[in-house]
Amino acid sequence: MLLQSIGSAKGSAKMPKSLSDIQIKNIKKLGNHRVGPSLYIHVKKERKLWYIRQTIDGKRKWIYIGTYPTVSTKEARVKAAELLSSDKAPQDVLRERKIAKAHSLKNAEIKSRTFTDLFEEYVNNVKKESWKEGAKNANSWERSLYYLEPVIGHKQIEEITVDDMVQAIRPIWVSTHETAQRTCQRAKNVIDYAIAMGISEKRNPADYTTILKHVLPAHKKVVKNHNSLHYKDLPALMSELWVKGEPSYSALKLIVLTQVRMKDALQAQWTQIDLQAGVWLCPISKNAGKKHRIPLPKKLLWDLQAQVEAAKDERMFPGVRHNNFMTEASVRKSLANFKRTDYKGESITSHGFRSTFQTWARETHGANGSEQADIHLAHVEKDKVKAAYERTDLFEQRVPLIQEYEDYALSEI
Repeated sequence: MLLQSIGSAKGSAKMPKSLSDIQIKNIKKLGNHRVGPSLYIHVKKERKLWYIRQTIDGKRKWIYIGTYPTVSTKEARVKAAELLSSDKAPQDVLRERKIAKAHSLKNAEIKSRTFTDLFEEYVNNVKKESWKEGAKNANSWERSLYYLEPVIGHKQIEEITVDDMVQAIRPIWVSTHETAQRTCQRAKNVIDYAIAMGISEKRNPADYTTILKHVLPAHKKVVKNHNSLHYKDLPALMSELWVKGEPSYSALKLIVLTQVRMKDALQAQWTQIDLQAGVWLCPISKNAGKKHRIPLPKKLLWDLQAQVEAAKDERMFPGVRHNNFMTEASVRKSLANFKRTDYKGESITSHGFRSTFQTWARETHGANGSEQADIHLAHVEKDKVKAAYERTDLFEQRVPLIQEYEDYALSEI
């Protein structure tokens, strides 16, 4: 054993009190040689090792501090002096330094990761678990990385600047503004993730609200209304739709006669519907899932009662894949088959049936009809004061309104 070899060295009284760097370089005699107070060099055939010798509780301890000439004579003397002058035992000081060095190396390795590395880590560790099977989230995030990677993908988080973000976002800021906003927000999320992980302490250069809005051009949002069918053309359409029995057409019937958004219609479950009372307790996706009472008119209710008898699970409109709902594309395709257009000659949308109903209610029932239609459509009241005083959903008043609308819509059947 090395320590035994050192410990067994004899005749220390004949050794010089210290050795110079030249003497250490030229020394050939194997064993332990004193270099300075408590500092020794141990000579082996193939190398020379630095040690500190201490006597603790009557026992001699040898503490390794490096290899010569990697650690020079001068460095060994300084290192020995520091360790021996510390309040802590030299081995404890060395252990703490080793841990601190390992921690520093680990932090350096973490901080050396690029934006692309952290983007992929954030997606895999944070986002992916919340995505539904078959959803397009992964493709959408990859699209955002497509715009960001050429400018900041290869950079470490600390290197990314506001100018970098402007260079990445500005080319699509006007042409595809929604994509640009989404890309900007995702860059911010990834950098926030890095800050939370202790990888960076900088101010987030992708934060639009506090930084980027001051250097990117102002964008005027263009509100595009959903193309809708005039209510006077509704009976003719319903006469064609009502005879269709495929699930996608049944979903269209539900949308037209209850005026719900397509997402809420396609995710409807039989457990939400009281077929006896004719009430659908529908969670409104745009209102954080808040349940909204929707009266079901008579003919639609009869149609639903026939559908529930053939249902295989609680989903009203099951999709092709296991545990999924029918896709919106299926419904849009079925609606397109009727080839209906709005007053501008553009193809109508399923969402436009909400406008069809609201226009009918306003023109046939005046202000009261308009108010009831707004509540029925579950519009969020933007006036906070007015919203605070609203305590009723006018369900009883909406029942005859919705029945009258169905009678009108199906008047040509």
